[in-house]
Amino acid sequence: MRTVTDNLQEMAEGIQKLLEDLLLNHSSICMWNRPGGSVAVISAHGDYAYRELDEAGRQIQSKALEEYRRFYALVNVLLKGQPKDSLKLLSDSDMVLTQTIEQQHTWCKNTREAFERAVESLQAQLNLLKHLYDSSDGEAAYVPDTNALLYNSALEAWTFEETPRFTLVLVPAVLSELDALKINHRNETVRRKAETLIRQIKEYRRRGKLTEGVPVVKDKIDIVGIATEPSVETTLPWLDLENNDDRFLAAVIEVMRNRPRSPVIIISRDINLQNKAEFARVPFVEPPEPACP
Repeated sequence: MRTVTDNLQEMAEGIQKLLEDLLLNHSSICMWNRPGGSVAVISAHGDYAYRELDEAGRQIQSKALEEYRRFYALVNVLLKGQPKDSLKLLSDSDMVLTQTIEQQHTWCKNTREAFERAVESLQAQLNLLKHLYDSSDGEAAYVPDTNALLYNSALEAWTFEETPRFTLVLVPAVLSELDALKINHRNETVRRKAETLIRQIKEYRRRGKLTEGVPVVKDKIDIVGIATEPSVETTLPWLDLENNDDRFLAAVIEVMRNRPRSPVIIISRDINLQNKAEFARVPFVEPPEPACP
């Protein structure tokens, strides 16, 4: 299965192709003060400037900027709390990539040089992810939302293709929602299911510290509970933590930060959450079907 860094590598490859098209097929560079030169930007911060893009170039530029911003948001969140030298390198590489895509002033004499410098900066960001610690040994982590747990509460019977052994990760947003549902939901069946799940999770705690992980099925399924809520300052900028789906997705990003070289997958039947996960480039699957009564 693809790991967190595998998915980011794939995103970076897509951005590199857009950069190649933008810079080598649609862009040109000239001295900014050359007589008769038609330029988009004139700046004392670089001897060279990009000529105005045509309409096709503008469209590719827009796409490249959109994809890069989405990629950088994820990388930036995952690297929160890293040493200052790593964050400085991240900031410097972001400046190079942003200025290149936006075609601001440059010291590059030609578009080939600009492309190679941008690719180098993109690779530098990927390399920084190698500094992140991962104690999970590459084991897949599945993060169920509340509806997935209610849909099939027989966690010991859960299976996923290609992952004979995996960890279920319970995030605070889900545990809080279960607590609320067992009391406040108008449907008695839902209240009963939520209460049963909470008792089940408490029973797992008898096997050890839930925050460190305990077995559900020996050598097949472990379960771990996350104790801390995500912070608005250290999550994707477009998430609203007042929204339950966004709060859940922010918690999944925290799981990804702690398991950068492991697969991290959302389990949900919620189409809106699936759309948000897809936008954030977080993989998702449907929960296993419950056994027939």
